[in-house]
Amino acid sequence: MSTKKPKLLYVEDDLMAKTLVVKNLSKRYNVQCASNTREAVNKAIENDYDAFLIDIGLPTSNGMEATKQIKEIKNYINKPFIAVTAYAMPEYKEYFLSEGLTHYIAKPYETKDLIKLIDEALGIDTAS
Repeated sequence: MSTKKPKLLYVEDDLMAKTLVVKNLSKRYNVQCASNTREAVNKAIENDYDAFLIDIGLPTSNGMEATKQIKEIKNYINKPFIAVTAYAMPEYKEYFLSEGLTHYIAKPYETKDLIKLIDEALGIDTAS
């Protein structure tokens, strides 16, 4: 892996979830957080993220709306958008993927599984 950590934006309104994700992923990724769609869009404009972790159950507008708005920003249309959600039924996964999210993981999940999914989404070879 290169010395530059991939930069992720985690869009999540739950403080505990944000704290755990940042703690568990910070050795491998540069993780920043946003609490709602407006904050996520503003951060996406101001930064250059490699991927997005999107909670679906955001207040005021859902994670699919956040994904849609961020994808309207130049350079983000083909970036990974990973649904990180408590909606765990198979039909939800199919729906989220059909709405523009590129990957999906259901809460609760193991950190190693999230890392594996992020690496896969970013095209990072985890065999090394």
